[in-house]
Amino acid sequence: MIDRIMLFKLVDASTRQEFVELLKRDLGQLPDLTVVTVGLPADEASAKSWDVSCVLRFEHLRDLEAALASQAFQTCLEGALAPRCVVVKAWSFAQA
Repeated sequence: MIDRIMLFKLVDASTRQEFVELLKRDLGQLPDLTVVTVGLPADEASAKSWDVSCVLRFEHLRDLEAALASQAFQTCLEGALAPRCVVVKAWSFAQA
């Protein structure tokens, strides 16, 4: 299993809930996606740095790579994520 962990700092933190719904809807359509989990900061230290987290889970690294190259991801990135975010960070991890 591969987890793609993404963190978002929004231009306007008051739009968090709308952004959460957008992530669930748009990223939930990625090919070969096993699970999408979206979260909000659970403590004050996290809230100072990030507004939203998202974990995308795939069976294999090749599935993640295909999803990131897909038109669905590119459309979400350009149309929904980029205009609403000041910072986006992402990392991929294989489950141990």
